[in-house]
Amino acid sequence: MQKAYKWMAGMAVVALALSACREMPPQEDDIQVVQGEAQGSTYTIKYRSDDDLRLAKTEVDSILDAIDMSLSTWKEGSTISRFNREDTTVIEDAHFNHVFLWGREFSAITQGAFQPMIAPLVRAWGFGPEGGQIDDGVNLDSLRALVHFDFMVDSLEDGSFRYGKSPGMQLDVNSYAQGYAVDVLVEYLEAKGIQHMMVEVGGELAARGHKAGGEGWRIGIDRPVEPDAVRELLAAVVLQDAAMATSGTYRKYYEKDGKRYAHAIDPTTGRPVEHNLLSVTVMAPTAMEADALATAFLVMGEGATLDFLEAHPDMEVEVYLISAEGEDDFRTYASTGWEEAVEEF
Repeated sequence: MQKAYKWMAGMAVVALALSACREMPPQEDDIQVVQGEAQGSTYTIKYRSDDDLRLAKTEVDSILDAIDMSLSTWKEGSTISRFNREDTTVIEDAHFNHVFLWGREFSAITQGAFQPMIAPLVRAWGFGPEGGQIDDGVNLDSLRALVHFDFMVDSLEDGSFRYGKSPGMQLDVNSYAQGYAVDVLVEYLEAKGIQHMMVEVGGELAARGHKAGGEGWRIGIDRPVEPDAVRELLAAVVLQDAAMATSGTYRKYYEKDGKRYAHAIDPTTGRPVEHNLLSVTVMAPTAMEADALATAFLVMGEGATLDFLEAHPDMEVEVYLISAEGEDDFRTYASTGWEEAVEEF
């Protein structure tokens, strides 16, 4: 199994991990750009159209606002907030129902490493909308008992779904909602007849087609730095007809009693991950899949991630991993399809 991966680099660093990806300049004159704010972050759409089509920013914003009102736990009036408040509820929201059902299925594929019902643990550790830090009196075992999909989900004749769950069970789709938003925007652009595009929401992105000269979209991977440091590029890869997402532990964390707690929580232990895998970038057919796998692999750790890839060759997934080696060193791995594709600076 190990021979399918390539050792790429090593040096003395502190808490190395990859951040989100971003499309690299320069751009040709025929590239159109639409940018804005969404889901507590930003979005960028770059595209070219032989018909000189111009996208309306208001339409893009409307799509993203609808997704936000469906899936944002930060909005009290959202569908997901209603789902989390009520033990039994009927939901017609197509965005919510699709994302819920997809997440349940994908959780089974990853044997629970990807677990959207993890909200009780996320909130307990201080990474939910309320913020804060974990209370020493929190019973993690009782919260772990709420983290599963074993509850009533009934499909109704009108296309809606009835959900019935135990008190305290809550959903958190932050690990794949932005990827879903990217996929929705890609479908929207394709419906407009646009075949060449790069769509990015909150660092998760997808690319279709190519630039005018036939070149694919060159995506830069940020050099991992502390949250207040200046961003710079670590590597780049050309992305074409695929999606890409990154998850790491170096930006979202807090320190308590001299110990750092990362936002990535292992559903099986109920605690933040403590293995040596610091960051993972994933390429997959869709952005939602890439987003979810980046989270799952960060939970699994390096060895289990490589085992998963070997067991699922049909998923068309590539990864770029950064793992700690000793106290100050790190190593990076690129899966077979990315051994030559990833350009490190």
